Amino acid sequence: MLMTKQNLDSVIEPEREIAVIENPDLLVVGGGPAGIAAALSASRCGLKTLVVERYNHLGGLWTGGLVLPLLSTHAVNQSGQKQKVIFGVAEEITQGLNSLGMAIREENPIVDPEAAKYLFDQLLEQAGVQVLFHCWASNILINDRKITTVIIESKSGKLAIQPKFVVDATGDGDIFAWAGEDYTNLPYHIGLVHRLGNVDQVETELVEKMGKELGDPTPLPGVRWVNMRGEDGSDGLDIYTLSRLTREARRSIWEKVQRLKQMPGCEKIFLLDTASQTGVRATRLLEGQYQLTLEDSFTYKQFPDVIGLCGAWREIKYRGAMVPRNERPVWQIPLRSIIPRKTANLVVAGRCFSYKAALAEDARIIGAALLTGHAAGAAAAVGLREGVSIQEVDSTSVQKILLDQGAYLG
Repeated sequence: MLMTKQNLDSVIEPEREIAVIENPDLLVVGGGPAGIAAALSASRCGLKTLVVERYNHLGGLWTGGLVLPLLSTHAVNQSGQKQKVIFGVAEEITQGLNSLGMAIREENPIVDPEAAKYLFDQLLEQAGVQVLFHCWASNILINDRKITTVIIESKSGKLAIQPKFVVDATGDGDIFAWAGEDYTNLPYHIGLVHRLGNVDQVETELVEKMGKELGDPTPLPGVRWVNMRGEDGSDGLDIYTLSRLTREARRSIWEKVQRLKQMPGCEKIFLLDTASQTGVRATRLLEGQYQLTLEDSFTYKQFPDVIGLCGAWREIKYRGAMVPRNERPVWQIPLRSIIPRKTANLVVAGRCFSYKAALAEDARIIGAALLTGHAAGAAAAVGLREGVSIQEVDSTSVQKILLDQGAYLG
């Protein structure tokens, strides 16, 4: 229900038949980092896998949103040493981009979005994953706790897909919300990323002096990406809010760049592009079998069903004091945090998996999305192979697949 504009009326949609176009083993809804990792993992386990993606590219906010760093690859281990913790599909992607000369930095590597789009297409095609762009899920049908049908909308009309398992990688938890799972909605700051060109034409001393105003380096010489925090407490599920914030952000970026160009030494800078996807950072959070907490992330909590380890990318307040990024501990994600409580054939991956709001700064980012997606694909494979519900999946079997596919579990 939209809260920013009063509903004027309502209509009843006429009943109609909808053509079933696919019957995959696994349907991955959303082709962002979580969806990519889930699809690769599942397909490599032998599942007939289909991804539906509403934009014309894979990668989600990592590519279309120009949120270019793979956060967070490192954190402090129990010996007090900084350690790389994210491997598996994430490592495969960064190695592929390194080979193309399109990733920079070992810790939290920054990628080129066009190279990443190309690489994601190649990886999924090589793995035998089918991808349908320009379509998005709009509803589901459920029978006896199982999703039987996912309805999609497209330029080809309203169509139906009947999968055996589903991964909700929508980022906003669309599928689990329609399935009746419990969740919380987290209002957050929504921004818009842009890139600047010709920054290499600015004197180095001036670039250093201006700092974040000129953004951060990318693999392309002279091109830098500039983040925007945006308005706090915004509802990323409200189309009126999204429309207003996008319009205001684009105007703000344009006017800022024009002011920059008036500064001595910055005359050759230009606005290369603004992101095609508005930067919604968080919306629905699943209340799954286990909700991770900030306390878990600071106390090295160990989980027998661990599916991956995450790093930390920024300072954060804990027990009344700010803890610097370089002192933040590594933390684990358990399988239970991607498993819903009710729906038997649904796994959740990406920024909408199960954690408390205080952990959002680290749980919503690309590294966590890749880890949860990788595990979601493996969990679906185990569920299908053993003929059990997702709630009955053996975590040891999921861990074996993850380890065989290069993941790091500590």
